[in-house]
Formats: sequence, structure tokens, C-alpha cells
Amino acid sequence: MTRKEIVKRALAFQPEVMDAREVAEQFRGRLAFYGGVSTQRTLPFGTPDDVKREVRERIALFKDQGGYILAPAHAIQRDVPLPNILAFLDATRGTD
Repeated sequence: MTRKEIVKRALAFQPEVMDAREVAEQFRGRLAFYGGVSTQRTLPFGTPDDVKREVRERIALFKDQGGYILAPAHAIQRDVPLPNILAFLDATRGTD
């Protein structure tokens, strides 16, 4: 599979503008997903527990969808508290 084919089969999504459950249901089995952890709400303004909860929810929602790259919706900005970044990393590793 070429890189171009891979890109055509992946959907990056931002939870502020796309409902994660709707996206998962609409494209189940046809696309891989990328992103989905809020860089406008949860990461900068949530608590570490909020971040962990959102990461766990994304994993649970997409784990059986045919592919998911767990990531922030966009680049992590400097207004994100370090404890939230660490919570994101811990939750992705399952060490929270």
C-alpha cells in the first residue's frame, strides 16, 4: 500500500467539530482514525483525570474499528499544563 493510499483511508478528527461516536459509526471498517483528544478543551482546561477519561473513551470507542492512532486533535500548545500531558502519556500506556 502506498502512502497516498494510506492517507485516503485515514480520517483525522477534532472532537470540538466532529462527534466521535458518529464518526466511528459512519466510517466503521472503512477508515482508520487519527487524533480525537481535545486540544481546545480537555488538554488545556481539563484536569488530569479528565484527560485520562477522554483517552480511555477514545480507545474504547475505536479499538475495534479497524485502526486508530491515538493522538491529540492538533499539536499540543504551550497552554497545556504539564500534569495533563503526563496524564495523556500515562493513559496511552495504560499506566494511569
